[in-house]
Amino acid sequence: MSATQPASTTELKEYALRKLGKPVVEVNLADEQMNDIIDEAIQYFQEYHFDGTERAFHVELVTPSTLTFAGASTGTFTDGEKITGGTSNATATIHEVTSTTVLKFKKHFDGNGIRAANTVANTFVAGETVTGSSSSATGVVASSGGVVFGNHDTKALTLDDTIIGVQDILPVSKGLSSNDMFSFEYQFRLNELPHLLSGGQVSNYVTSRQNLSLLNQVFSGAETRQIRFNRLTDKLYIDMDWDTATEIGDAIIALVFKKIDGSTYTELFNDIFLKKYVTSLFKRQWGANLIKYEGVQLPGGVTLNGRQIYDDGNTEVEKLEEEMQMRYQLPDNFYVG
Repeated sequence: MSATQPASTTELKEYALRKLGKPVVEVNLADEQMNDIIDEAIQYFQEYHFDGTERAFHVELVTPSTLTFAGASTGTFTDGEKITGGTSNATATIHEVTSTTVLKFKKHFDGNGIRAANTVANTFVAGETVTGSSSSATGVVASSGGVVFGNHDTKALTLDDTIIGVQDILPVSKGLSSNDMFSFEYQFRLNELPHLLSGGQVSNYVTSRQNLSLLNQVFSGAETRQIRFNRLTDKLYIDMDWDTATEIGDAIIALVFKKIDGSTYTELFNDIFLKKYVTSLFKRQWGANLIKYEGVQLPGGVTLNGRQIYDDGNTEVEKLEEEMQMRYQLPDNFYVG
């Protein structure tokens, strides 16, 4: 882009320096300081500005867990049979026999029969013998990387760090699909549509749909889902009956809020707020660098006044951050993150 329309970190840096007086005035900032400031400014922009994020769909397939043996199994395991650890007493159901040394499994239970305790500390242990319930085949769990859990057992999706919030999960049960002509939802719409067209009672339809949604949340055990998401862990936990509501290979779709990536959308660097904000942050840091030389008289009678530059920059930053809250920040919404 042009000099006044930056399209990269370098161009935004040069733009801010020119606004502060370069090359007429020497701006005392190190490259490392300017790079840090731009990164922080972009992070602030992505956190609060309505143009800093976009709604997107995150799609992840339901995956089985993996059990690896130290060597070839004795006998042949079969798909669908139950396996039990001789030492841990953990159990699982085989989803697929990949090879003589690798099994794909699901529906894992720890030694106490608890379905939720799906961690490396509550599963098949290294060196123990795992036995199939119907085939009687056996295998010894590998000492390293013997068990790797899939999301069907962890009940969580792995999100990347560009996602800052999750609004909802699209229905994952076939029973909730409006495309199924035998579903209650489809039949309800089919029967109510003529009444809506003839009487125009759309408000009654909307109210009925809200009531049905509430009843579904209260009484539909397998399909009812609650989500938990923390950005520091990048894990989206979905509290529902995974065994009933999902199958291996199903797609789970999350409606998320994703940061705008400047390397892909270079218009980010030309945002009017971001340019002003970076310039003010540069000014504040410039003043902070000069404060220790405050009162020093240079040749020609010039006296450095770093405190004034810092105060001016800090005032501009505070004003811009207040403007962000009043003009550019979206109202609070119900999403997790």
